[in-house]
Amino acid sequence: MTTIGYIFLDENRDTLIPLEKQRQSLEKYAQKLDLSCDELLVEQFFALPVPFLERDEGRRLLESVKPGDTILVMEARWVLGNSQNALSLIRMLKNKEVSLFCADLDGNISLPSPRKLQATEGIASLVYKVCEALSCAGSGGHGAAIRAGKARLKRAGKHTGGPVPFGWMLGADGRLKEDAQQQKCIEEMIRLKDDRWSYRDIADKMRNNRGLKLSHEGVRRIIIKNRKKKS
Repeated sequence: MTTIGYIFLDENRDTLIPLEKQRQSLEKYAQKLDLSCDELLVEQFFALPVPFLERDEGRRLLESVKPGDTILVMEARWVLGNSQNALSLIRMLKNKEVSLFCADLDGNISLPSPRKLQATEGIASLVYKVCEALSCAGSGGHGAAIRAGKARLKRAGKHTGGPVPFGWMLGADGRLKEDAQQQKCIEEMIRLKDDRWSYRDIADKMRNNRGLKLSHEGVRRIIIKNRKKKS
């Protein structure tokens, strides 16, 4: 049986808690449970609304855990996200017979465990914390997840979505590569414009000689965009 600590470093820094503080918190909580962390996984480059199953370390963790293993996390919101994602995660861990302990909730949220008596506070604080955790993705979560995904693609040098720019093509690896034929067209457009051709006349020439169905406005945008790159 293995105990894995999961540390989350928020890419947007909205809920960032330093790595060392999270590590100390998990080690202290593990001792309280008479456990010791066999492994610490550090998740970074992801925003909080990105589902746990779609994060690099989160996915790797769920693929590797075995029955009897234990996952420790400092705060429930690091892994739960919205209610749908939370239910999917908890059901998956329950089926795998894996325990998920959240230090802020002070309990195992995936498998039954002995209940502690709380003479004064009752479950009010626990319910509040769970509701707070599940509301994390409610305010702009979808947009944040999209932005985080595009940021990851951009860091990897890959196309972030939308139409492929004229002069380029999308390679099998998801990266943009120059389209040799279209690059020649761009060079010709710029040369014609330097010779004082109108955008409309350039569009007509591209259509008649190259078979390109470009409007004069489309030609203008292509020339302006590619002149900026070359300058």
